[in-house]
Amino acid sequence: MYSLIKARLATMWELKNVYTLDEALKLYALYCMELDVERCRADDAQAERDRRR
Repeated sequence: MYSLIKARLATMWELKNVYTLDEALKLYALYCMELDVERCRADDAQAERDRRR
């Protein structure tokens, strides 16, 4: 859950008092998926630049 706090998606107070564990885990899963998509897009952009050389 530290990742959610570090990414400023939730505060410790919110994680303790607002979100259920299930909701917090879903939020973390969405955050991880977003990071994966960004990484894939960056990889694709790099591969495209390499092809143009």
